[in-house]
Amino acid sequence: MTTRIVTASADGAAPQAAASLTRSLQEQLGDAKPALVMFFASTAQPLEEVAPVLTEAFASATVLGSSTAGEFTERGDAKSSVVAVAVAGEFVVHGGLGTSLAASAEDAVKAAIADIPAAVEGYAHRTGLLLLDPLAGNGEEATLITAAYLGEDIRLAGGAAGDDLAMKRTTVSIGARVADDAIVAAVIFSKAPLGVGVCHGHRPISEPLEITKAEGGTVYEVEGRPAWDVWAEHTAAAAKAVGLDPASLTEEQIGGFLLRYEAGLASGDEYKIRAPLSRNADGSLGMACGIPQGAKIRITESVPERQIESARTAAKRARAQLGAPAAGAIVFDCICRNLILDDRFGQAVAGISEELGGVPLAGFETYGEIALDAGDLSGFHNTTTVVLAFPS
Repeated sequence: MTTRIVTASADGAAPQAAASLTRSLQEQLGDAKPALVMFFASTAQPLEEVAPVLTEAFASATVLGSSTAGEFTERGDAKSSVVAVAVAGEFVVHGGLGTSLAASAEDAVKAAIADIPAAVEGYAHRTGLLLLDPLAGNGEEATLITAAYLGEDIRLAGGAAGDDLAMKRTTVSIGARVADDAIVAAVIFSKAPLGVGVCHGHRPISEPLEITKAEGGTVYEVEGRPAWDVWAEHTAAAAKAVGLDPASLTEEQIGGFLLRYEAGLASGDEYKIRAPLSRNADGSLGMACGIPQGAKIRITESVPERQIESARTAAKRARAQLGAPAAGAIVFDCICRNLILDDRFGQAVAGISEELGGVPLAGFETYGEIALDAGDLSGFHNTTTVVLAFPS
Protein backbone atom coordinates (compact mmCIF):
# COMPACT_ATOMS: atom_id res chain seq x y z
CA MET A 1 0.00 0.00 0.00
CA THR A 2 1.41 3.37 -1.01
CA THR A 3 1.79 6.03 1.66
CA ARG A 4 -0.47 9.02 1.15
CA ILE A 5 0.15 12.24 3.07
CA VAL A 6 -2.03 15.32 2.73
CA THR A 7 -2.00 18.68 4.51
CA ALA A 8 -4.46 21.51 5.05
CA SER A 9 -4.60 24.88 6.75
CA ALA A 10 -7.36 27.23 7.89
CA ASP A 11 -7.84 30.39 9.90
CA GLY A 12 -10.73 32.20 11.54
CA ALA A 13 -12.94 30.97 14.37
CA ALA A 14 -12.25 27.45 15.61
CA PRO A 15 -15.53 25.76 14.57
CA GLN A 16 -15.29 27.01 11.00
CA ALA A 17 -11.55 26.33 10.81
CA ALA A 18 -11.99 22.75 12.06
CA ALA A 19 -14.75 22.12 9.53
CA SER A 20 -12.61 23.55 6.74
CA LEU A 21 -9.64 21.36 7.70
CA THR A 22 -11.84 18.28 7.78
CA ARG A 23 -13.29 18.91 4.32
CA SER A 24 -9.90 19.62 2.80
CA LEU A 25 -8.25 16.52 4.25
CA GLN A 26 -11.15 14.27 3.28
CA GLU A 27 -11.25 15.58 -0.29
CA GLN A 28 -7.52 15.01 -0.72
CA LEU A 29 -7.55 11.56 0.89
CA GLY A 30 -10.40 10.21 -1.21
CA ASP A 31 -10.95 6.58 -0.17
CA ALA A 32 -7.69 6.39 1.82
CA LYS A 33 -8.14 5.95 5.58
CA PRO A 34 -5.47 7.70 7.66
CA ALA A 35 -3.76 5.96 10.55
CA LEU A 36 -2.52 9.27 11.96
CA VAL A 37 -3.89 12.81 11.93
CA MET A 38 -1.95 15.60 13.63
CA PHE A 39 -3.06 19.20 13.94
CA PHE A 40 -1.29 22.28 15.24
CA ALA A 41 -3.37 25.25 16.34
CA SER A 42 -2.75 28.81 17.47
CA THR A 43 -4.44 30.21 20.55
CA ALA A 44 -7.09 31.65 18.20
CA GLN A 45 -8.33 28.08 17.62
CA PRO A 46 -8.37 26.37 21.04
CA LEU A 47 -7.64 22.65 20.96
CA GLU A 48 -10.82 22.05 22.96
CA GLU A 49 -12.82 23.21 19.92
CA VAL A 50 -10.77 21.60 17.15
CA ALA A 51 -9.84 18.18 18.56
CA PRO A 52 -13.41 16.79 18.87
CA VAL A 53 -14.25 17.72 15.27
CA LEU A 54 -11.21 15.99 13.78
CA THR A 55 -11.55 13.00 16.09
CA GLU A 56 -15.15 12.41 15.01
CA ALA A 57 -14.33 12.89 11.33
CA PHE A 58 -11.35 10.51 11.34
CA ALA A 59 -12.55 7.72 13.59
CA SER A 60 -10.02 5.21 12.21
CA ALA A 61 -7.05 7.44 13.03
CA THR A 62 -5.10 8.37 16.11
CA VAL A 63 -5.62 12.15 16.28
CA LEU A 64 -2.93 14.20 18.06
CA GLY A 65 -2.81 17.96 18.58
CA SER A 66 -0.74 20.77 20.03
CA SER A 67 -1.10 24.48 20.62
CA THR A 68 1.57 26.50 18.85
CA ALA A 69 3.60 29.68 18.42
CA GLY A 70 3.17 29.51 14.63
CA GLU A 71 2.01 27.03 12.01
CA PHE A 72 3.13 26.00 8.53
CA THR A 73 2.69 23.61 5.63
CA GLU A 74 4.69 23.19 2.43
CA ARG A 75 2.64 26.12 1.11
CA GLY A 76 4.01 28.57 3.68
CA ASP A 77 3.91 29.71 7.30
CA ALA A 78 1.24 31.62 9.19
CA LYS A 79 0.10 32.92 12.55
CA SER A 80 -3.34 32.66 14.17
CA SER A 81 -4.15 29.60 12.08
CA VAL A 82 -4.49 25.84 12.39
CA VAL A 83 -2.82 23.27 10.14
CA ALA A 84 -3.24 19.51 9.88
CA VAL A 85 -1.58 16.52 8.28
CA ALA A 86 -3.10 13.11 7.61
CA VAL A 87 -0.96 9.99 7.05
CA ALA A 88 -2.44 6.94 5.33
CA GLY A 89 -0.54 3.77 4.49
CA GLU A 90 0.97 0.74 6.16
CA PHE A 91 1.06 2.21 9.65
CA VAL A 92 -0.50 1.39 13.00
CA VAL A 93 -0.50 4.13 15.64
CA HIS A 94 -1.17 3.80 19.38
CA GLY A 95 -0.93 6.60 21.93
CA GLY A 96 -2.05 8.08 25.21
CA LEU A 97 -1.93 11.13 27.47
CA GLY A 98 -0.48 11.63 30.94
CA THR A 99 -1.10 14.60 33.23
CA SER A 100 0.65 16.24 36.20
CA LEU A 101 3.90 16.45 34.25
CA ALA A 102 5.23 19.13 36.60
CA ALA A 103 4.74 16.96 39.67
CA SER A 104 6.20 13.75 38.23
CA ALA A 105 7.58 13.27 34.75
CA GLU A 106 7.77 9.52 35.31
CA ASP A 107 4.14 9.15 36.38
CA ALA A 108 2.97 11.29 33.45
CA VAL A 109 4.98 9.25 30.96
CA LYS A 110 3.79 5.94 32.42
CA ALA A 111 0.18 7.06 32.04
CA ALA A 112 0.77 8.22 28.46
CA ILE A 113 2.34 4.95 27.30
CA ALA A 114 0.20 2.56 29.37
CA ASP A 115 -1.90 1.36 26.42
CA ILE A 116 0.86 1.30 23.79
CA PRO A 117 1.78 -2.28 22.84
CA ALA A 118 5.41 -3.36 22.72
CA ALA A 119 5.00 -4.66 19.18
CA VAL A 120 2.49 -5.08 16.36
CA GLU A 121 2.79 -8.22 14.24
CA GLY A 122 3.94 -7.48 10.72
CA TYR A 123 5.20 -3.99 11.56
CA ALA A 124 8.89 -4.29 12.35
CA HIS A 125 9.75 -0.63 12.90
CA ARG A 126 8.77 1.78 15.69
CA THR A 127 9.04 5.56 15.89
CA GLY A 128 7.88 7.53 18.92
CA LEU A 129 6.01 10.84 18.85
CA LEU A 130 5.97 13.20 21.84
CA LEU A 131 4.01 16.40 22.45
CA LEU A 132 4.29 18.08 25.83
CA ASP A 133 3.55 21.20 27.87
CA PRO A 134 6.88 23.04 28.28
CA LEU A 135 5.52 25.39 30.93
CA ALA A 136 5.23 22.38 33.23
CA GLY A 137 8.99 21.84 32.97
CA ASN A 138 10.56 18.37 32.92
CA GLY A 139 10.80 18.28 29.11
CA GLU A 140 14.24 16.67 29.06
CA GLU A 141 13.33 14.28 31.86
CA ALA A 142 10.10 13.21 30.15
CA THR A 143 11.93 12.58 26.88
CA LEU A 144 14.57 10.37 28.46
CA ILE A 145 12.04 8.49 30.60
CA THR A 146 9.89 7.81 27.54
CA ALA A 147 12.88 6.42 25.67
CA ALA A 148 13.82 4.25 28.64
CA TYR A 149 10.35 2.74 28.93
CA LEU A 150 9.78 2.24 25.20
CA GLY A 151 13.15 0.58 24.63
CA GLU A 152 16.54 1.28 23.13
CA ASP A 153 15.59 0.58 19.52
CA ILE A 154 13.13 3.45 19.19
CA ARG A 155 13.70 6.90 17.74
CA LEU A 156 11.72 9.80 19.19
CA ALA A 157 10.54 12.98 17.49
CA GLY A 158 8.23 15.72 18.66
CA GLY A 159 7.84 19.16 20.11
CA ALA A 160 6.87 21.31 23.06
CA ALA A 161 3.58 23.15 22.66
CA GLY A 162 3.39 26.95 22.28
CA ASP A 163 0.88 29.69 23.00
CA ASP A 164 1.83 32.50 20.60
CA LEU A 165 4.57 33.67 23.02
CA ALA A 166 2.08 34.48 25.81
CA MET A 167 3.86 31.93 28.06
CA LYS A 168 0.64 31.32 30.02
CA ARG A 169 -0.95 28.02 28.92
CA THR A 170 0.19 25.41 26.42
CA THR A 171 -1.95 22.38 25.60
CA VAL A 172 -1.69 18.98 23.93
CA SER A 173 -4.35 16.48 22.90
CA ILE A 174 -5.14 12.94 21.83
CA GLY A 175 -8.57 12.24 20.47
CA ALA A 176 -10.99 14.68 22.06
CA ARG A 177 -9.00 14.83 25.30
CA VAL A 178 -7.11 18.11 25.82
CA ALA A 179 -4.88 19.03 28.76
CA ASP A 180 -2.13 21.30 29.96
CA ASP A 181 0.57 20.14 32.40
CA ALA A 182 0.57 17.03 30.23
CA ILE A 183 2.42 14.83 27.76
CA VAL A 184 1.07 12.94 24.76
CA ALA A 185 3.06 9.91 23.62
CA ALA A 186 2.40 7.78 20.56
CA VAL A 187 4.23 5.07 18.66
CA ILE A 188 4.03 4.70 14.90
CA PHE A 189 4.45 1.04 13.93
CA SER A 190 5.57 0.77 10.30
CA LYS A 191 6.75 -1.83 7.81
CA ALA A 192 9.60 0.38 6.63
CA PRO A 193 11.75 2.73 8.71
CA LEU A 194 10.83 6.38 9.18
CA GLY A 195 13.50 9.08 9.14
CA VAL A 196 14.28 11.55 11.93
CA GLY A 197 16.63 14.39 11.01
CA VAL A 198 17.83 17.14 13.34
CA CYS A 199 20.07 20.19 12.85
CA HIS A 200 20.45 23.63 14.45
CA GLY A 201 22.83 25.83 12.42
CA HIS A 202 24.91 27.21 15.31
CA ARG A 203 28.72 27.33 15.61
CA PRO A 204 30.74 27.70 18.82
CA ILE A 205 32.54 31.01 19.41
CA SER A 206 33.86 30.44 22.96
CA GLU A 207 36.06 27.91 24.67
CA PRO A 208 34.33 25.35 26.96
CA LEU A 209 32.78 27.09 29.97
CA GLU A 210 31.50 25.51 33.19
CA ILE A 211 28.06 26.25 34.61
CA THR A 212 29.03 26.86 38.23
CA LYS A 213 25.61 27.82 39.63
CA ALA A 214 22.24 26.85 38.19
CA GLU A 215 18.81 25.90 39.43
CA GLY A 216 15.78 24.91 37.41
CA GLY A 217 15.58 27.05 34.29
CA THR A 218 18.01 29.70 35.56
CA VAL A 219 21.77 29.84 35.05
CA TYR A 220 23.21 32.11 37.74
CA GLU A 221 26.96 31.77 37.26
CA VAL A 222 29.37 30.63 34.57
CA GLU A 223 33.00 30.11 35.58
CA GLY A 224 32.13 31.64 38.98
CA ARG A 225 30.85 34.92 37.50
CA PRO A 226 27.37 36.25 36.69
CA ALA A 227 26.18 34.47 33.57
CA TRP A 228 25.40 37.66 31.64
CA ASP A 229 28.88 39.07 32.27
CA VAL A 230 30.44 35.95 30.76
CA TRP A 231 28.05 36.05 27.81
CA ALA A 232 28.83 39.71 27.12
CA GLU A 233 32.58 39.10 27.28
CA HIS A 234 32.64 36.07 25.00
CA THR A 235 30.26 37.49 22.40
CA ALA A 236 31.80 40.97 22.20
CA ALA A 237 34.04 40.36 19.18
CA ALA A 238 31.42 38.50 17.14
CA ALA A 239 28.78 41.07 18.07
CA LYS A 240 31.02 43.97 17.05
CA ALA A 241 31.37 42.46 13.58
CA VAL A 242 27.61 42.84 13.07
CA GLY A 243 27.33 46.25 14.72
CA LEU A 244 26.26 45.15 18.20
CA ASP A 245 27.72 46.00 21.59
CA PRO A 246 26.47 43.77 24.44
CA ALA A 247 27.43 46.44 26.97
CA SER A 248 25.01 48.99 25.52
CA LEU A 249 21.97 46.90 24.58
CA THR A 250 18.54 48.16 25.58
CA GLU A 251 16.12 45.86 27.39
CA GLU A 252 14.18 45.52 24.13
CA GLN A 253 17.32 44.30 22.35
CA ILE A 254 18.37 41.70 24.91
CA GLY A 255 15.98 38.97 23.76
CA GLY A 256 17.06 39.09 20.13
CA PHE A 257 20.72 39.23 21.15
CA LEU A 258 20.41 36.11 23.32
CA LEU A 259 18.68 34.20 20.52
CA ARG A 260 21.67 34.96 18.30
CA TYR A 261 24.19 33.79 20.91
CA GLU A 262 22.89 30.63 22.58
CA ALA A 263 24.44 27.89 24.70
CA GLY A 264 25.69 24.66 23.16
CA LEU A 265 25.94 21.45 25.20
CA ALA A 266 28.48 19.03 23.73
CA SER A 267 26.86 15.90 22.28
CA GLY A 268 29.40 13.79 20.44
CA ASP A 269 30.76 15.87 17.58
CA GLU A 270 27.83 18.29 17.71
CA TYR A 271 25.98 20.51 20.18
CA LYS A 272 22.49 20.50 21.61
CA ILE A 273 21.29 24.08 21.79
CA ARG A 274 19.90 25.67 24.94
CA ALA A 275 18.25 29.05 24.39
CA PRO A 276 18.63 31.89 26.91
CA LEU A 277 15.42 33.90 26.88
CA SER A 278 16.01 36.68 29.39
CA ARG A 279 18.61 38.58 31.41
CA ASN A 280 17.61 38.97 35.04
CA ALA A 281 18.45 41.85 37.38
CA ASP A 282 21.11 39.80 39.18
CA GLY A 283 22.93 38.97 35.94
CA SER A 284 21.52 35.47 35.70
CA LEU A 285 19.96 34.11 32.51
CA GLY A 286 16.53 32.52 32.19
CA MET A 287 16.75 29.49 29.91
CA ALA A 288 14.13 27.79 27.74
CA CYS A 289 15.47 24.46 29.02
CA GLY A 290 17.53 24.08 32.17
CA ILE A 291 21.26 23.33 32.12
CA PRO A 292 22.59 21.34 35.08
CA GLN A 293 25.19 22.82 37.39
CA GLY A 294 28.61 21.48 36.46
CA ALA A 295 27.81 21.13 32.77
CA LYS A 296 30.25 22.38 30.16
CA ILE A 297 28.92 24.65 27.44
CA ARG A 298 30.22 26.74 24.58
CA ILE A 299 28.53 29.97 23.57
CA THR A 300 27.42 29.72 19.95
CA GLU A 301 26.46 32.08 17.16
CA SER A 302 23.91 31.78 14.38
CA VAL A 303 22.88 33.93 11.44
CA PRO A 304 19.84 33.57 9.14
CA GLU A 305 21.79 31.90 6.33
CA ARG A 306 22.95 29.12 8.64
CA GLN A 307 19.41 28.63 9.95
CA ILE A 308 18.07 28.15 6.42
CA GLU A 309 20.92 25.77 5.58
CA SER A 310 20.38 23.77 8.78
CA ALA A 311 16.70 23.18 7.94
CA ARG A 312 17.78 21.60 4.66
CA THR A 313 20.38 19.53 6.49
CA ALA A 314 17.75 18.17 8.90
CA ALA A 315 15.65 17.13 5.89
CA LYS A 316 18.66 15.47 4.22
CA ARG A 317 19.40 13.50 7.39
CA ALA A 318 15.79 12.34 7.66
CA ARG A 319 15.73 11.33 3.98
CA ALA A 320 18.95 9.33 4.38
CA GLN A 321 17.26 7.08 6.96
CA LEU A 322 14.41 6.12 4.63
CA GLY A 323 14.49 2.99 2.52
CA ALA A 324 12.43 4.74 -0.17
CA PRO A 325 11.67 8.22 -1.49
CA ALA A 326 9.85 10.45 0.99
CA ALA A 327 6.06 10.73 0.85
CA GLY A 328 5.84 13.63 3.28
CA ALA A 329 6.95 14.91 6.65
CA ILE A 330 5.95 16.34 10.00
CA VAL A 331 8.25 19.13 11.19
CA PHE A 332 8.94 20.55 14.64
CA ASP A 333 10.73 23.90 14.38
CA CYS A 334 11.56 26.30 17.18
CA ILE A 335 9.86 29.69 17.50
CA CYS A 336 13.37 31.03 18.18
CA ARG A 337 14.31 30.19 14.59
CA ASN A 338 11.30 32.14 13.37
CA LEU A 339 12.41 35.12 15.44
CA ILE A 340 15.91 34.89 13.95
CA LEU A 341 14.69 34.45 10.36
CA ASP A 342 11.67 36.77 10.50
CA ASP A 343 10.16 36.96 7.00
CA ARG A 344 12.73 34.45 5.69
CA PHE A 345 11.31 31.60 7.79
CA GLY A 346 9.24 30.50 4.81
CA GLN A 347 12.48 29.88 2.90
CA ALA A 348 13.53 27.36 5.54
CA VAL A 349 10.19 25.55 5.31
CA ALA A 350 10.37 25.49 1.50
CA GLY A 351 13.90 24.10 1.71
CA ILE A 352 12.73 21.16 3.80
CA SER A 353 10.06 20.23 1.26
CA GLU A 354 12.51 20.62 -1.63
CA GLU A 355 15.14 18.39 0.00
CA LEU A 356 12.50 15.68 0.41
CA GLY A 357 11.42 15.92 -3.22
CA GLY A 358 8.74 18.61 -3.02
CA VAL A 359 6.53 16.55 -0.70
CA PRO A 360 3.68 17.72 1.55
CA LEU A 361 4.61 18.65 5.10
CA ALA A 362 3.03 20.29 8.11
CA GLY A 363 4.45 21.47 11.40
CA PHE A 364 4.52 24.09 14.08
CA GLU A 365 6.78 26.54 15.82
CA THR A 366 7.55 25.04 19.19
CA TYR A 367 8.90 26.02 22.60
CA GLY A 368 11.36 23.12 22.32
CA GLU A 369 12.07 20.24 19.98
CA ILE A 370 12.44 16.53 20.65
CA ALA A 371 14.77 14.23 18.72
CA LEU A 372 16.42 11.24 20.32
CA ASP A 373 18.13 8.26 18.74
CA ALA A 374 19.23 5.05 20.39
CA GLY A 375 22.01 5.74 22.88
CA ASP A 376 21.50 9.51 23.04
CA LEU A 377 21.86 11.04 26.50
CA SER A 378 19.78 14.12 25.74
CA GLY A 379 16.77 14.55 23.49
CA PHE A 380 15.34 18.01 24.21
CA HIS A 381 16.53 20.84 21.97
CA ASN A 382 16.09 24.57 21.39
CA THR A 383 16.39 26.61 18.17
CA THR A 384 16.52 23.39 16.19
CA THR A 385 14.69 21.79 13.26
CA VAL A 386 13.40 18.24 13.67
CA VAL A 387 12.05 16.50 10.56
CA LEU A 388 10.05 13.26 10.77
CA ALA A 389 9.92 11.84 7.23
CA PHE A 390 7.65 9.04 5.99
CA PRO A 391 8.60 6.63 3.18
CA SER A 392 6.51 6.40 0.03
